[in-house]
Amino acid sequence: MKISKEAKVGLLGIVSLVILYLGFNYLKGMDVFSTENEYQVVFSDVQGLQTSNAVTFKGVNVGRVMAMKTDQNNDQINVTLSVRKHIKLTDQTVALLSDDGLIGGKLIKLQIEPGKSLPEGGLLKGKAELGLADEAISTITPALQNVDSLLINLNKVVKQFDQTGYALNSLLKSANKTTDGLNVVVAQNTNGLAKVISNAQTLTENLGVVTGNLDSQIAPIMKRTGEFTENLSTLELEKTVSNLNTAIAGLQAILTNVNEGQGTLGKLTSDESLYSNLDETASSLDALLSDLKENPRRYVHFSLFKGKDKEGKKKDKEE
Repeated sequence: MKISKEAKVGLLGIVSLVILYLGFNYLKGMDVFSTENEYQVVFSDVQGLQTSNAVTFKGVNVGRVMAMKTDQNNDQINVTLSVRKHIKLTDQTVALLSDDGLIGGKLIKLQIEPGKSLPEGGLLKGKAELGLADEAISTITPALQNVDSLLINLNKVVKQFDQTGYALNSLLKSANKTTDGLNVVVAQNTNGLAKVISNAQTLTENLGVVTGNLDSQIAPIMKRTGEFTENLSTLELEKTVSNLNTAIAGLQAILTNVNEGQGTLGKLTSDESLYSNLDETASSLDALLSDLKENPRRYVHFSLFKGKDKEGKKKDKEE
């Protein structure tokens, strides 16, 4: 049976279309000979993600981005992922939108967490990871703020240094004026200073002379002091102490005799009758002396004339 040319051409066209389709998908990175499951994930911003971008799990390429379309309100992007069947996803799996190196491309990283098995066509949790540029910006921004603060503080310090410089200039000017004044004073009083220095030298020399004289006078005094000390050490101190003890013993014996009533002083202090007699005698003697002062004619008879003497005797008798 012969095949017509038209049939051959048609069959060749069909085979060519199949080969073209398979080759196109192969060039897109899809394994046309493997079975894959499709899953959905939603992002608010895909950040430049494109179809045919890789889907990886722990760094291994396990699929591709199949399609992207916006929802009805144009608020979110629905992304269709094609993942190999041997990768078992769960309802807790996260599709992480990440940077693909430093060039700026994007890929989807699968983070499979424990959970229930996710059927084909299921919805994955979408999450966007900070890119290298974003991380760099987030790191550099505080540093830039710190740099701004540092520059502000440096400006303040520079201003303070300027003010300090003005103050130092004023201080140096004042110091120069003071130095000039001191130079003038020193120049004017050079002769006086020379005299003061000369007087100080003279005073020093005089002090040296006085010190020498004092040494010559103190030496004999020190010698005499030493001799006096030696004489004190040679005194018969033991004999003196013995005589003193003997005198004290005699005094104690006298006091003992007085206390015991021996001797005149002892009897006087111990015999009350003797004391009373002496007291009465003293009283009588006192009365006699008083009467003698008041009436001396009773005890002394002396007259220059006999008549007067007789009259005196008569008066005494009458009394």
